[in-house]
Amino acid sequence: MNTTDPESFINSIDLAATDLEAKSKLEAGKAHASQAAQELKEAAVLKAREVKDSTVQRAVDVRRKVEDRMQDARSRCEFKTREEPAKCLLMAFGAGVLLGLILRR
Repeated sequence: MNTTDPESFINSIDLAATDLEAKSKLEAGKAHASQAAQELKEAAVLKAREVKDSTVQRAVDVRRKVEDRMQDARSRCEFKTREEPAKCLLMAFGAGVLLGLILRR
């Protein structure tokens, strides 16, 4: 390539301009991709927090229900024991005998 040739000089300037334009587009693409990745990360963090909060709330609700049911079962058991103590003692004795027979084998 001869630098004194005006056409060659213009072609080299065009190539340099094209190269600069490509580099500029590449940098813009990198910046756009970086911004998109950051927005995606922020959205993922928000979604993870929502899922965590929802899961924690469900766990609290389930725990309350289980505690309520256990309290109801305990109350019914205490009521039945006070209402029919002999029957409860005989049932406990029978369960003990049965368990003893099973464990002895």
